[in-house]
Amino acid sequence: MKNQLAFIDEFGNNGLDFSTTGASTHFIVTAIIIDSNNLIQIEKETEAVRKKYFQAGEMKSKNIGDNDKRRKQILTALAEIEFYIFSVVIDKRELKTKGFTYKQSFYKFLHSLVDKELFRIYPDIKIVADEHGGDEFKRSFIQYIKANHVSDLFNQDFTLSDSKSNLLIQIADVITGTLSKCFESSKISQNRQDFLDILKNKILEIRAWPTEYNDYLYSPEEYVEFDKVISELSVNIAKDFILNNENSNTPATIDQVNCLKYLLFCFQKINPHKYIPTFEIINNIGAHKNSNVTMHYFRSKIIAKLRDKGVLIGSSFQGYKLPANNKDLFEFVNHTNSYVEPMLDRILKCRNLVKIATKNSVDIIDFDQFKYLQKMK
Repeated sequence: MKNQLAFIDEFGNNGLDFSTTGASTHFIVTAIIIDSNNLIQIEKETEAVRKKYFQAGEMKSKNIGDNDKRRKQILTALAEIEFYIFSVVIDKRELKTKGFTYKQSFYKFLHSLVDKELFRIYPDIKIVADEHGGDEFKRSFIQYIKANHVSDLFNQDFTLSDSKSNLLIQIADVITGTLSKCFESSKISQNRQDFLDILKNKILEIRAWPTEYNDYLYSPEEYVEFDKVISELSVNIAKDFILNNENSNTPATIDQVNCLKYLLFCFQKINPHKYIPTFEIINNIGAHKNSNVTMHYFRSKIIAKLRDKGVLIGSSFQGYKLPANNKDLFEFVNHTNSYVEPMLDRILKCRNLVKIATKNSVDIIDFDQFKYLQKMK
């Protein structure tokens, strides 16, 4: 995927002594990804948002603070701009190995997570980071990229910028700060679900570490129809498929993984009972590959193949989701039946007409491969 730019910002520190003030429970790295061909238009639209909500000032999360109403207004305005979000969220409380107490080991681990995904999906991506703020993180990130990517391409792969003069880094700052209010223990906002709901069409992935990190941002008890057994089954099967296939080089499998990641994100972080419109899922998959996904391809090569492999995906006329209860499974069967039953009825009508015309000498389903249809006799 050519001509992609990633604007990087981070939240948190490397401190692991959580008994002291100042040590964050999470470290968050966010990349705002755009097509460089759209840079001028995106900057123009971003400047309009900055000017409206920050006047002459810089667009920064800390300038929004705890004013959640204002944050939602700003996020809603930013969500109209053509950018996508990739973020790595590390729960530092799970970094229990002694080696992580050393900054070098901590940052190397962090960089490997960010680098692995960004350069795997976008091998030619160019990264822009704020030269102020987390200087130590930035310096170690530069060293990591130099050591792991072709050195003579380095200058065009990574650049530093002043956030005051770079509007896209300012977006990265606002988004990273918002995610800190969704994950960081000392900053959790009661509106965190609303924040993610506003941004969900922009999110390519929020990669949580450790991978078994599966706390719901909503409370399952709030949903009277929430079935723990069915929900955990559908989530675990989805996670297992992602884990076993996320390093695949097969385009269709990559699309299947990205589809599941989005369904999983919406299930766990937004609302387990909300169906995701088909166009929304297709747009998210297309954003990963920077190309359009047709409806036929989506249904035949993604959804159908996932179901063939045993992944539970509910569907209705409202869209798709991971099942959360018996009702979701019934709606899937009922929705499928609305297509299958008329098709089977047409086969039976055709069969009966042919049998009548041929005085029962021809039965169009009297073949071994149609044994399942013969049960309709």
